Amino acid sequence: MQMMKGANAPIDGTALTVSWDQTPAGADIDVSAYFLTADRKVEGDDGMAFYGQPTVPGVSLTFTCQQASLAFDLAAIHPAIESIAICAVIDTSKAPSAKLADAGILHMRMGALQFDLDVSGMSEQALILGEVYRRNGVFKLRAVGQGFNGGLAALAGNFGVDVAGGSEPVPAAPQVTASCAPARSQLGQPGAVSAPQPAAPAPIISLKKVTLAKAEKVNLSKGGGKIRARLVWEGRQGGGGDLDFYCFYVLDDGRCGKVYWNDLGTSDTAPFIRHSGDSTRAGEEEIVLERPEKLRFALFAAYSALSNGTGSFKSYRPKMIITDQNGNEVTIPLLNPAETSYWVAITHIAVGNDIQIEHVETYGKSGIHSDAAERAPRLHQNGTWDVSKGEIEFKD
Repeated sequence: MQMMKGANAPIDGTALTVSWDQTPAGADIDVSAYFLTADRKVEGDDGMAFYGQPTVPGVSLTFTCQQASLAFDLAAIHPAIESIAICAVIDTSKAPSAKLADAGILHMRMGALQFDLDVSGMSEQALILGEVYRRNGVFKLRAVGQGFNGGLAALAGNFGVDVAGGSEPVPAAPQVTASCAPARSQLGQPGAVSAPQPAAPAPIISLKKVTLAKAEKVNLSKGGGKIRARLVWEGRQGGGGDLDFYCFYVLDDGRCGKVYWNDLGTSDTAPFIRHSGDSTRAGEEEIVLERPEKLRFALFAAYSALSNGTGSFKSYRPKMIITDQNGNEVTIPLLNPAETSYWVAITHIAVGNDIQIEHVETYGKSGIHSDAAERAPRLHQNGTWDVSKGEIEFKD
């Protein structure tokens, strides 16, 4: 059944797909589902399914080439939820000139129901494509096709969800002549340090929880006490899957080093950073910044060993979660996993008047035919960083 804009019909099955004719050059199209109450607002952590949280009670979201698939579990949808908005937004962080209109036609299908929306003439960068909603105890599908000029921020704000500041491309790290020599917790003498560049303006978090999109930044209050950073991942079937969580740091006096599986750091003395210990199976590792005011910069990264096989950053679905003692929570998902990279730099932190958190997601060189693939990222004394140029270190 071909649906026109505004039409509705009883749902046909529990599987819905959103696809598009072509992906705009250099950009991604992200599909999400917002669970809305009677006031058309999201309530609670499970009110939004998207790339960083693909499974919530009531729906599971998966992505393949030019298509997103939503599998609904109608019995698990809370009775207070009256509708689920199916949305699409173009991510322009790596291609600022890309347009949603470049996708051509978006297709929403649910069994025999089909809604085709020609977006080639649209100026908006985000839209509600359709809604699954309740009517007299029956779930129905409505074809919507409503656009939003403000992109993701306007779309999410319409549903009461606060997002971080606008996206911008991640700048390449400039060429530097000196970098922090890798060190264990027994720190060496301070070195000469250039004055750090002031951090670019970023929004102070006003809500308790926020998820960073690609290249976004937020600020936490410097007076928020210790900061916990967790790397969380799923692993493969049977619970296998070993990722290693790293924190490269520069202290306020210029000393630098790293905290990781082979040097768990210290809580009460410099560097005031502590690693929870190596996890050899699927799960999580935690790094605590006991005194973040003692930091100048930090770079969090993850390593996936060759034994995990190719595509582990994608199949393990890792994400980083940062919390402070004020109850704020920042989630940094990996959005564009590289199939053959062993390393990924995830988050950069700069400490000034506030603590700036930036989603950087930059992968090391390919593990195929490249000696540099095993080289760790490097964090320089002035806060710049690079990948595939650091030390190589294997577990015994």
